[in-house]
Amino acid sequence: MRAKSLKILDILMPLVALGVILALWGITAKAVGSELLFPSISTTFSSLFELVKSAEFYLSVGHTLLRSLLSFALAFAVGILLAVLSALIRPIRKLLSPVIVIVRVIPTMSVILLALVWVSSYVSPILVAFVVICPLIYGGYLSAIDGVDKDLVDMCKIYKVGAWQRVKSLYLPCTALSLFDTVKSTLGLTVKLVIAAEVLAQTKDSIGLGMQLSKIYLDTPILLAWTIVAILLGGALEGLMAILKKIYTSRKI
Repeated sequence: MRAKSLKILDILMPLVALGVILALWGITAKAVGSELLFPSISTTFSSLFELVKSAEFYLSVGHTLLRSLLSFALAFAVGILLAVLSALIRPIRKLLSPVIVIVRVIPTMSVILLALVWVSSYVSPILVAFVVICPLIYGGYLSAIDGVDKDLVDMCKIYKVGAWQRVKSLYLPCTALSLFDTVKSTLGLTVKLVIAAEVLAQTKDSIGLGMQLSKIYLDTPILLAWTIVAILLGGALEGLMAILKKIYTSRKI
């Protein structure tokens, strides 16, 4: 019975939070009294429905999603590879340590502006997200590897367990949940970074360009509509990872 109540609460609480947000939105829009400064909920969603009707909308969302997934895939592959090498070879960890620190503390705006100088407007959002996300994946997975039970590692060495068997039976199961969490937390951030870079780069066929044009034409309802699309896109990717993690956990049990 208690488990059922908790499950109901898990469903209700997000709905309550959403209701509070919408209520505050409506109250603020009413208080401001200007669709230009703060559009109402009805105006914003009317603009969103108009966006959805156009073919350009799907082209823009598709291209932004493609850039986000591509940059994330590159960051994931490089981050995991460097983390494994750092765990195996201490000099590499020492060598990468200052590089990772520097990349982490570089202002994101500097990365975006430099990317605009170095590469095309299509590639720059991919480069920006890669530079920011790769160190996060590297750090998250390296910490997961370091967190593997040392006694189990020593036992594998004593019984001379092969490298592949050690990876398959020890490291992958012990780091999988942490990796799911890292991917989930960085996927949404990747979308945000790509869109931010698209805005400044005015990348053709992108959510960022749609936001930039709505800002230029002072079309605040459309700007908020694009913002909702960006939120839904990032939330969908994070939700997908949460589902995959749940499936993996249930199979493991």
